[in-house]
Amino acid sequence: MVTGARYPRPVRGIFEKLNQHGLIAPFVRIALSLVGVAVVLYGATWMVNSGGPTDDAQAGEASPATTSVWKAPTFEPQTSAPPPLPADLPSMEFPPPMEEAPEGEPQDVPTKFGLTYTVPGSGDWRPSNGRILGWTTDDGTSIAAYGSVSDYRYKYCPDREGPTLADVGITGRNGVDLDTAAREAVEKAGAIFSDGSDVDVQINGPVQLEVSGRPAVRYTAVVTGIEQEFDCDPTEATFDIVATPGYATAEVVTFMVKRSKGHGDSLSDEDVDRVIGSLRRTE
Repeated sequence: MVTGARYPRPVRGIFEKLNQHGLIAPFVRIALSLVGVAVVLYGATWMVNSGGPTDDAQAGEASPATTSVWKAPTFEPQTSAPPPLPADLPSMEFPPPMEEAPEGEPQDVPTKFGLTYTVPGSGDWRPSNGRILGWTTDDGTSIAAYGSVSDYRYKYCPDREGPTLADVGITGRNGVDLDTAAREAVEKAGAIFSDGSDVDVQINGPVQLEVSGRPAVRYTAVVTGIEQEFDCDPTEATFDIVATPGYATAEVVTFMVKRSKGHGDSLSDEDVDRVIGSLRRTE
């Protein structure tokens, strides 16, 4: 189904602590505050959208359309400990070593969740399984954070510090089903892309997939009306989320592809699908 909504004006401060040389970046402290930022949104329309990736992540069909009112999530600080990892699921503090691919060849990126993804081997990509990317509100409340982040066209915009045209990352959760994990992650797109200005957010999905023979679900947020500060800033973007069971470290893994649109070098829909389709169990 498709959810269209006008996202209000959340207060957001974005931090992106990226390793400019593709080395393992230090862990980023994402501050949690006791003050939540309330985001209220009315008037959403739901309809059917279909599509999805190929290759390892096999596409299914979108669910039937329903009509509902969708309210954007508030970003409340977590006040209780997350559910524990099941005893029969192994855990890794760090991802396994990333073996460097031959020059120009696609680069596999193993993660600590027992899943690997692949990005192209061109010089425009900076593959990494040690880089971290996150966003917070101005008062320090965490919006979202991902690890094993590879980015595309780093520093493409000379007017900004460390901008990218695309980012790929992964994180995990326990005690939640696939659809809830994916839905809650994709609903944060408005807060991620808005910087004190109104943006339009349309959420497409869910699309049922398989990742290495296990179920998965994909949602895509299409964000338009992003305010430009510089000419090189995007006005449109997509934020894709795939949730699937983890093989280690977390019960549910959420895989993210964030893409800025409108630039001559922006990734195409097919490029995004190929990255999502590469997600598979680590061998």
